[in-house]
Amino acid sequence: MATRKSMKLPVILTFIILAIIVYLFATIKQSQVVCDKTTSYDADVKVIEDVVVTLDGKEITNLNVSKKIVLPDKYNNDATIKGIKYSLEKTLSYLGDRVEYTHTDYGLLVNIDINDNKLVLLDNISFIENDSLEIKVESNTKNSNIVVLSVGDNYTDGELMKRLKNNGYSCK
Repeated sequence: MATRKSMKLPVILTFIILAIIVYLFATIKQSQVVCDKTTSYDADVKVIEDVVVTLDGKEITNLNVSKKIVLPDKYNNDATIKGIKYSLEKTLSYLGDRVEYTHTDYGLLVNIDINDNKLVLLDNISFIENDSLEIKVESNTKNSNIVVLSVGDNYTDGELMKRLKNNGYSCK
């Protein structure tokens, strides 16, 4: 009988330790890689891309891309914004409602939030100034000048940061 009473304390301690271990595993946060890149073009046009990639282990689980197109006063009008938005909509139509366009004081803001297996093209916008401002959106995924990411791609934090830094991004 004396041994049964002495077993209560180790059993209680074991349950407490198991509860702590389960709690720690349940609250593990996924890692995030945050990068940005600013590209300037003729006529003071800037494209600022902010990329937040959420990784779970070695797999991308979420991509959040924000593309800010900053236009000078000369081109910051409804006609130019509509033209830029139309070109982007044609290229990003495969993403459906995962893309949101916002007309701002400085130009256009494009937010892309991907949780499923879709491709996102980074650094694929350029501007050319002739008599007017023309946008060129590169949609060829085989082009070596653009970065292609997708949910489900396998990267470690370091590998992803190195890839983005090699393409001119600044990562934290």
